[in-house]
Amino acid sequence: MTGVIIVGAGPAGSVLATLLAQRSVDTLLLDKATFPRHKICGDYLSPGTIRRLDELDLLHEVQAAGAQRLWGMTVTSPDGTTFRAEYPAVATSNGARPYALSIPRATLDSVLLQRARRWGVKCLEGFRVTDLIWEGGRVCGVKGIGPQGSEVYRGQIVVGADGRSSVLARRLGLYRPHPTLHRMALVAYYEGASDLQDHGLISVGEGSYCILNPVGERLVNASIVLDQSIVLSWKGRLEGLFDRQLMDCSQAATVLRAMARTGPVQCLGPLAFRADRTFRSGALLIGDAAGFYDPFTGEGVFHALRSAELAAQAIASALPEGGLTATRLHRFDRQQRKITASKERLCAALQAIIRRPIAANGLARLLRRRQPLADLLLGVIGDLLPPRTLLSIDTLRRLL
Repeated sequence: MTGVIIVGAGPAGSVLATLLAQRSVDTLLLDKATFPRHKICGDYLSPGTIRRLDELDLLHEVQAAGAQRLWGMTVTSPDGTTFRAEYPAVATSNGARPYALSIPRATLDSVLLQRARRWGVKCLEGFRVTDLIWEGGRVCGVKGIGPQGSEVYRGQIVVGADGRSSVLARRLGLYRPHPTLHRMALVAYYEGASDLQDHGLISVGEGSYCILNPVGERLVNASIVLDQSIVLSWKGRLEGLFDRQLMDCSQAATVLRAMARTGPVQCLGPLAFRADRTFRSGALLIGDAAGFYDPFTGEGVFHALRSAELAAQAIASALPEGGLTATRLHRFDRQQRKITASKERLCAALQAIIRRPIAANGLARLLRRRQPLADLLLGVIGDLLPPRTLLSIDTLRRLL
């Protein structure tokens, strides 16, 4: 029997496996894909994520893999009001200018998985988990189909790190559609010269928005987020829908006009869901498997790394004592929810503004006049500062 079985070798799973291996915990990592694998993603790592990678001693490897620095974002509202925000310096950055990174997700995942393997983690690729093994009301393993056919693996603890479409969240009966956010993303790549250089672009349209992220000197990731009902009404005609929605995001359309789309338009969604809780007896959910809200705030990889750290602490301290007790499970759940609670509220507020062009235009005009406030908001979105910073006395003074 393995100590810990982790389902999913993305950022959450690979980092957790590494952290457990560093604590001499026997770990098996399973993934249905074969690496390197393509994954639909915005290819963006927030400044807060950069800080976590640095603390995990992973940043130098990610940068060496060809990641590109981004110093801020240009934002355009539906009426064309435009402002540029820079990531603000904070106390923890020791005066250094914070930055984000753009890197293809296939490259990032390969870097993190290679680190886990160097620490002796066994990773079984091409293994698709189909069900869980239960004994006495407790999860004690997984069933699945691998290169050799049907197989069973048993472990003291099973961790679901299998992303937004988590099989484990569903098998544990914890998956719930989000009550208000029903959005999907269309993602495409463009090649050619662009004006973006070292800043990303957020172009807000009439209820939708487009994020452009330069992932190389001549390559741009273009992601359009829109209502699920619109995507379904187009019945898979993704290229036509992408072109139509892009025209609604005028600044993004202007940037991409001189570039050529390379490869197909891909669709991801529905994006948001919730987990009733992030555990069952013998099992944990981390990263996107524990809940996902919206790509606008870029919380995905940041949450993956942070929840992997929390899970490693909980598991490493519990295994010598026979496993995760109910008290430890509830504590882990509270800690993980604390990471995302305030960011979810911020996401809901931003989505409410995006859906109302008058409000989006008004906010853009305010932020164009108040550069420190624009930088502060970008710092909160970029995981550098907690959302409560926006309601601080100092922030209110800036508003006035």
